[in-house]
Amino acid sequence: MSDDPRHVILPIFYNQRGAMIFRDRPLKIKPAPSAMQSIMGLVNRNSLPKEKTIYQDYFYYGFEFSPKKIRLMDALMGGIFDYFHSIGITFNYPGVDLASVSEDWVGRTRYHVVAVMADMRNPYLCAFGYLDPSTGAFVEDDNETRPRSKLKSPAISVGIVKTMIRKGELDESRIRLAKVQLPA
Repeated sequence: MSDDPRHVILPIFYNQRGAMIFRDRPLKIKPAPSAMQSIMGLVNRNSLPKEKTIYQDYFYYGFEFSPKKIRLMDALMGGIFDYFHSIGITFNYPGVDLASVSEDWVGRTRYHVVAVMADMRNPYLCAFGYLDPSTGAFVEDDNETRPRSKLKSPAISVGIVKTMIRKGELDESRIRLAKVQLPA
């Protein structure tokens, strides 16, 4: 631990589909149809594979703050949600779960992880899942794609993200620190 640590708020947004992770740098991929698909495509255009969009970057937003100057909840409600609205990310009625707040030391940074129940109005900016710490690849963990009998609680994916931070597996390359004007 350090005498002068850096304090970072890391909001983990979730809803009934699971924990959200932000994504960036979309890339459109044109599929190469197999010989059989090409022949079937002459008869039925719907049998050809469709163009896909993949994302090259997955990340979480982090916000530096000073707990000596402002409380965590005031920073979250006062400046952080305003920042998200200013970059075009809007939520329907976000609710902060105070029991979910955890504080973890990673190096000389103290992460204040907060679970925020929010329904994002523009879902193309985010995905549902988490990063695999061993490979650094994105693992989709979306309840919308599962059969009803196999639904998972969103608390499980939020817990996975918190465990990754606690173990130091979520490095700063996957957390984008954003500058916000926090109320004094």
